[in-house]
Amino acid sequence: MVEKKVRIRRGAEQLLADLEKKQLEIMERQKAAIAKIEEQKRRLLQAPSSKKERIEQEKRFARALQALVPEWDMRHVIAAVELAIAEDMERLQDRGEKLLEEHGKARRGRRPRNG
Repeated sequence: MVEKKVRIRRGAEQLLADLEKKQLEIMERQKAAIAKIEEQKRRLLQAPSSKKERIEQEKRFARALQALVPEWDMRHVIAAVELAIAEDMERLQDRGEKLLEEHGKARRGRRPRNG
């Protein structure tokens, strides 16, 4: 005699548990993928070319700040940033780009040696 395979019907609770388990597995894979992407971004930011660009931006910022308000220190800048947060970000970005272009460039010509 051939035995029939008995089909077991799963209840709603079992189906929900399986779906939750599947969701957790997918979320774990996503977390791993996101962590991998973050690591790649971190490595790219530490690359010499990115580091050079970041240092150049910092220099431009310092030159522009010194040209605009030479008497300010970091406390003044932080306070100004706090006041600027309430402003329109697009307008601030446009104005900042113009000021960096105007005041952030290095001076042309020879510079005297220090020391």
